[in-house]
Amino acid sequence: MNAPSSSIPIFDHHELIQSHPVATLLVDRGGIILFVNAAAEQLCNMSRSAMVGRVVYDVIGMDRSYRQRMSDPATSALFAHRAEISVGDRKSVFADLQMVPYGTSGHRILALVPAQSEAELMGGAIGRSGRAAGAAASMLAHEIKNPLAGIKGAAQLLARKADADGERFTNLICAEVDRITTLIDQMEHFSRGQPIACEAINLYQPIHQASEAVRARQHRGVSFSEDFDPSLPLVHGNHDAMVQILLNLLTNACEALGGRDDGVVRIATAYRHGLSIDKGDGRGRIALPIEVSVSDNGPGVPSDIRGDLFAPFVTTKRDGRGLGLALVAKLVRDMGGTVQHVRDGDWTRFRVHLPAAPSPKGVRHG
Repeated sequence: MNAPSSSIPIFDHHELIQSHPVATLLVDRGGIILFVNAAAEQLCNMSRSAMVGRVVYDVIGMDRSYRQRMSDPATSALFAHRAEISVGDRKSVFADLQMVPYGTSGHRILALVPAQSEAELMGGAIGRSGRAAGAAASMLAHEIKNPLAGIKGAAQLLARKADADGERFTNLICAEVDRITTLIDQMEHFSRGQPIACEAINLYQPIHQASEAVRARQHRGVSFSEDFDPSLPLVHGNHDAMVQILLNLLTNACEALGGRDDGVVRIATAYRHGLSIDKGDGRGRIALPIEVSVSDNGPGVPSDIRGDLFAPFVTTKRDGRGLGLALVAKLVRDMGGTVQHVRDGDWTRFRVHLPAAPSPKGVRHG
């Protein structure tokens, strides 16, 4: 009797661990990092090339007792619940830490699972903030539409007598008014929980529109830099929502620089292989490979509000309303993505991760 052939597929184990959602590192008996997966890069906010070859304690700060136990050859395994660690130049966070032996050469696998509050931030589970911001925004929508119509009418009158440069700005005003009006229409649906319409969009179009609008405000002492991936695929998202997200992040970055003469606002895009989340809606893990980030070299967010940064009515601005980042979180979530704040050395970064639009045969668009 012939044994039945196995139907279990052969897996690429390297790709499997690379796509694994838990931050995983392989270290040798001396604590030198030999391998990290994409989740570890995301948690530590460092690239693989910047981590491999370094001592693990130089990358992930932890209590002395944990370091001693991890360095002790007699400690074959280690598990710590809600251990306080620091990753990169970020403030301390809590994570479940697990170390197990690998092979016979003294190598060990180290896994780090962020505690719930950190996991919620990284996973974009900011539904309560988004709903509260939507309710507040819908109350304001009615008061905003009338003056918007007046602004657009005045811009159209000015355009009749403007030169080429003036016409460029009046066209920008009209485009911004139309975009805001559309956004307000969408915001009025927030309290009813209706999702925004998403389609395949070229991310660089909303980036250009938002950048033009912010640059036109002529923030003194602020220069802009760009670092774009030219082969980024189309994004599954909404153009107007994406413009609003970027406008809020870019404006916040400019204002955070406080008029200093060496301020830099950096916009960057990247393709992150293996990044995915489980939103708990039964669809399993969803790939979020598209990253757009807005960074500034300002003083950063005060430590006492970092944990509530995306909550409504939380702000450091004297005349602020505290709705901007809550709205960013809401719009990103409605497009199926996540938003994250990190402090990376001298830089404050807001990173938005979004799903790629379905593309036949995996074709990537330039």
